[in-house]
Amino acid sequence: MVTMDSTYTTLEYVLKSSIYENKMELIDPSREYTEKEVAYIKGYIQSLEDTLYELEIIREEDLSNVYRICLN
Repeated sequence: MVTMDSTYTTLEYVLKSSIYENKMELIDPSREYTEKEVAYIKGYIQSLEDTLYELEIIREEDLSNVYRICLN
């Protein structure tokens, strides 16, 4: 059975891995990139980081809703 927590954990892992791999590609490129490609990669990293941030907010909101329901 797949739970929301395992889904969050998997998505979080995928996002963090993608962020790491893309940052490493900028540090030690596998090929020479144009300025446009570097800008694209940086934008892609930022969008991944934004998605990770949103995921963390959603997880916190979901947990706070669960606690509210339990306390009432």
